[in-house]
Parts: sequence; C-alpha cells; structure tokens
Amino acid sequence: MASNSSDGDVQLTFLTTGTVRIRPSMLSQPVDRFTLIRRLICLFDNGWTDPLPVGVFLIRHPEGLFLYDTGQSPCCNDSGYFPLLGQLGSFLTEFTIEDSDGIVEQLRKINIKPADLKGIVLSHLHNDHAGGLKDLITEAPDLPVYISREHWEAFGEYPLFASMEGATPNHWPEMFAPKLVDYHDIPLGPWKQSYPLTEDGKISIVDTSGHVPGHISLVVQSDQDAGKHTTYLLPGDATYGLALLDKEQPDGINDDPVRALQTLKRIKQFSREMDVVILPSHDPDTPKLLAERVVYRT
Repeated sequence: MASNSSDGDVQLTFLTTGTVRIRPSMLSQPVDRFTLIRRLICLFDNGWTDPLPVGVFLIRHPEGLFLYDTGQSPCCNDSGYFPLLGQLGSFLTEFTIEDSDGIVEQLRKINIKPADLKGIVLSHLHNDHAGGLKDLITEAPDLPVYISREHWEAFGEYPLFASMEGATPNHWPEMFAPKLVDYHDIPLGPWKQSYPLTEDGKISIVDTSGHVPGHISLVVQSDQDAGKHTTYLLPGDATYGLALLDKEQPDGINDDPVRALQTLKRIKQFSREMDVVILPSHDPDTPKLLAERVVYRT
C-alpha cells in the first residue's frame, strides 16, 4: 500500500491486488501492425515480463471515498473462473494473488467497509480491473459504479464479446446496471469534454480510449502542504508505464492502436500544459511516484 503523505483535502492511496506477469509483446507493438497480427504475436510469445502490480486507487475526498478500479479477484486462478471464450487470457497472463490481496480485504485492513464508499469508477471491464467488483457489490448493493457509455455499449451489452476481450461477465454482479458516463462540455486540459465526479470538480473523468473502446481515466486535483496544488492523472491501462508513455508506445494487444496513440499524445500534451503526477496502474514505480509526488516530464 502506498499513499501521498499529506493531510490535504483530497488524498490518494495505491493498493495492489496481487501481481501479474504478461507476455512482453503485450506491453507494446508497432502502431501500424494489424490487430490479428498483433494478437498472433502475443500468442506465440513464450516470454514473461517481471511481475507488475495490479493497482487500485482509493481516493479520499470531502464528499466521500471513491475507488478507481477494483483489481483482480483472489479466485482468478481457480479452475473454471474464466468463461470458456476467455480461456486464452490464462495463457497470456499469470496472476499471483492471495485471499488477503482481494480489494475487500485490502479495504478492511485500513478500516474501510464497501458500504463506506461513495462510488466506484471502472477504467474498463477487463478482469484485472473489475475482478473485485462482485465482492464489493455483494456487501454494498447500492454502491454506484461508473462506466463510460461507449465502453458499456461495446462490452456490457455484448457479454460474449467481452469474454473474448478479457472481461469476466460471468462474475459481474447480478442484474449489473452501472451508471453510464456521458461527458459534459467542460474542457479539461487537452480534453474538450469531461465528467465531474464531484461537485467541486476535483475528481473528473476523461476519455482515454484505445486500449479498449470507452476506456476512462481520472484527473484528481489536490491542495496540500500549505496550499501547494498537485494534479494527478490516473490513466488505468491507457499506458502500462511511464517508460512506454515516454516513447508513445501503446499496448501490444489492443485493437485500436491509432486511437491508443492519440490518447498517449493527449496525455503528454496535458503534462506540458501543467505539472501532472501520472500514476499508471501497472507501473512498479507508481508507489514511489505517488509518495514523492513526482511530476512527469516529457
């Protein structure tokens, strides 16, 4: 667990629900490589990356506690966990996770119950970002879950397709009906539209599609240390790490690398317009970046 050390009005805590190793070609491939070729290369890749964190962010705000993503389920290595059409995922990923790593247990360690949360924002529905959702909703059935409308129309309305793309709809909450995010005409940095999650706009949702349709990230504003202002960007899987962002290299298994590249360029433009601490969910350096509030430089 890592958190920013200040007692500011908005605080972030980074939790890890285990670790994952993936095929190196999943980290990045050339943008102009066709989708089928990209995925075949991943399938025939016999190597593994070093373990990467499966990150979740807890955001403390005066309006309440918010989660960005829910991490992986401790049950993910159980036989039959993945849907039949999603068995390929177990070949491309290798999770190390204990029961104590699940998001409900992680929250319990810091004296937070699911019912204490104000809401959950899902970057997208891949199993390592939505894997803890069912456990949370079981304990807090009325907890709002925010997903972009574009992503829900691509994944939520087509569970068979979602299964093939790395989601586990067989483990979504029963009668799952998330709050769909429709962006407002509120510019935020290089984004022409955004969705304020809080009334003061200090937590806002922005579109970072490419990894999947409708992927969303959070911009979090915090006033700390006698008025010092810090802007955080939580990019989810828009980039797996800052080294890949530096090189503008989208992930290697998405089906829209051109859009993913546009997102990376927009993120870098944001960092040129203002000082931003960028905290990827799978970057091993994220705990240090958060604790030291390291501003990203292009």
